[in-house]
Amino acid sequence: MPAYRRSGIAEIAAVYDRKSERAEALARYAHARPYSRELSEMLSKEHLDVVSVCTPPWLHASQTILALEADANVLVEKPMAMSEADCRAMCNAAERSGRKLCVSHNFLLSRAVAEASRRVESGRTGRVESVIGFQMSTPRRRLPDWYETLPGQLFFDEAPHLTYLSRRFLGPREPQVVHAESLVADAAAVQRTQNVVAILRGNAAIATLTMTFNASRAEWGFGIVGSEESYLIDLFRDQLVVLGRGGAHTPGEVLSQTLGGIAQMIAGSLTSGALYATRRQLYGHSELVEQFVNAVVSGDPVPVPGDEGRRTIAVLESICETALVPSA
Repeated sequence: MPAYRRSGIAEIAAVYDRKSERAEALARYAHARPYSRELSEMLSKEHLDVVSVCTPPWLHASQTILALEADANVLVEKPMAMSEADCRAMCNAAERSGRKLCVSHNFLLSRAVAEASRRVESGRTGRVESVIGFQMSTPRRRLPDWYETLPGQLFFDEAPHLTYLSRRFLGPREPQVVHAESLVADAAAVQRTQNVVAILRGNAAIATLTMTFNASRAEWGFGIVGSEESYLIDLFRDQLVVLGRGGAHTPGEVLSQTLGGIAQMIAGSLTSGALYATRRQLYGHSELVEQFVNAVVSGDPVPVPGDEGRRTIAVLESICETALVPSA
C-alpha cells in the first residue's frame, strides 16, 4: 500500500504491507519508509495526503475508511469492496472527511475505450443497441494467493472490469440483472467456478457477459453494437476496431470491410507493441492516477468517484445472488 505527501505527491513517502519483507523490499525500491504492523501506525506517523489501497478485496473497506479518517485522499483498487453496504460506508467516510475517494476502474481510461467513449458521446455510434463482454482465463497464469476466498473465486476479482464497462455504455439507467448462471467444477479444480454468464438490461440496450476461467489462454474483449457504428475492443492489447455501416453485403463490400479491419488491427498492434516494449502499456492506469492526483490538488471531481464503484459492486452482488456463485 503506497502512500504520498502533497509536498512531493509523485514520490512515495511510506509503504505498508502486512508482510515485513515485502514492505521493506518495496520501500527500498521507492526510497520510502516501510510499515508492517498496524496500518494505523503509518497513518498516524506520516500525516499522508494520498493513500493507494492495493490490498486483497476484503481489506479495502476497512483500510480505506481508516485512511479517510486520517485525512488522506484514497485511490482504491477494484473490486471496491466485498458488498454494496461496505462501499456505501466508504463513500460516507469520504463525505464526512471531505477527502477524495476514487476507484481504480482503469479500463475506462485506456486508449481504446476512451476513443469508443468519444465516438459514442459525439453521436457517431447512433443508438447503442447492445454490449458484449468476453473473458477467457487460464489457471496457468499468475494468480493471487487469496482468490479462492472470494465469491466465485477469480470471478469477483476480475468481473468488475466487464461490469463497469457495460454500465458505462448501457446508458444512464442502472442495468438490471435479468439472468445469471454459473457452472461449477470439482472442488479439486484450480478454479471451481468455471463459467459465468450474465445478461444485464439497460435503458434500450442489453449487455451479455461471458467469463470462462479454465480456458486455453487468457483473452479479454468488449464489443459495442451501435445503429451507425460498432466497436470491437481488445482489452489486453488496448486496440480498437471501428466497424462502419454495411449495406447489401456484396463481395466487394465484404472485402473492403475485411481489409479495413486488418489495417486497423495492424496500426493498433504497432502502437500497442511500441508501448508494451517500452513498458508504457498501462491500460489507462497512468491516466487514472494522473487525473486523481490532479483532482486532489485542484479540488476537481475524481475520474471514478466512489459511488461509481458502489454501483458496480451492486451489479456484481446481484449476479452472485442470481447465479448462486459459491464461495470457498
